[in-house]
This record gives sequence, C-alpha cells and structure tokens, in this order.
Amino acid sequence: MDRERESLWARLRRGLVRLLPPATPQPETRESVWSVSQRDATTFFRLLSLLWLVGLAYVAYRAPYPATADSAPFWTRAGDYIIGVLAEFGLVAVGIAIIALLITRPLNLIGELLMSLYQAMVNRYVTPVIERHREEGREEGRVEGREERDVQWQGWLQRRADAESKGQPFDEPPPGAVPSDSE
Repeated sequence: MDRERESLWARLRRGLVRLLPPATPQPETRESVWSVSQRDATTFFRLLSLLWLVGLAYVAYRAPYPATADSAPFWTRAGDYIIGVLAEFGLVAVGIAIIALLITRPLNLIGELLMSLYQAMVNRYVTPVIERHREEGREEGRVEGREERDVQWQGWLQRRADAESKGQPFDEPPPGAVPSDSE
C-alpha cells in the first residue's frame, strides 16, 4: 500500500514539475547579428529600413554638393557627392540601428495592446449587434416560411374541395409530403 502511494505521489510530482516553467528562463531564439528576437524581427527590420531611408534622405539633403572644377564629368562630381553622403551617414546609421533596437519591443507591445483592445471592443459592441440582426433575419425567414406553407396548404385544400365538388378523384399529395418509393 505504501509503495503504491509513493509511486502515486512520485507520478503526481513529476506531472506537476512538467507543468511548471523551468527554474532558469530559456533564451529566446535570436535573428542574426542584430540579436533581435524572432518575435520582434519583422517589426525591427521594417522600422530600421524606414528610419534608415529617412536618415539617408536627411543626410543627403544637408550634405553640400562638392565644389570641383566644372570641367570634371558629371559622374565624378556625383560620385564624390555620394561618397560624402555615405561617409556622413555611417554614424547616423549606427545611431538609427540603436534607436530601432530600443523602440521595437515597446512598439510591438503597444500593437498587441491595441489589438487586444480592438478585439474586446468588437466582442462587446459589434458581435451583439451582428447576433441580433442574425436572429431578426432568422425570425423573418420563419415568418416567410410559414406564409409560404400556408399559401401552399390553402391552394391544396382549394384544389381538393374543387375536385370533391366536381366528383373527381383527388390523388395529389399534401404539401411537404415525402413521395413514396413506389412513385
């Protein structure tokens, strides 16, 4: 008896241990060199791309166009300008990456919170209206079905009465009757 109890307690304890989270937190899987969790990777890369485009546009707008000799070809002057913009953008790009890393998780949490709030509002205000309209539609369908059934029966009763008054046999099945296999 004691041995059975021990094994029962041991099995119960093992089951409870499986339900509990591990004592040491498991690391989240990370994306590449950015060390962003897979859950936040999409938001991070979209935010990073957007901020880099805005930063690059700002640096390109603020960078002076090189004042080289007018005899130099256009592509040389354009190349000097692009190299100058990219050189200035290097430090800005690092700052933007750090900002994107810091903003990504709070941005995802705010998005999750807003989606939860949206779903709660839909469940509280929209779903009852939809259900009420659906029930009204069902009731209207029932009323229309009864009216159609009544019209069919009245027509059948009228045809039956006409046949009886003329002394003719009336073998039309009543409305809604299931035809037999012999027919």
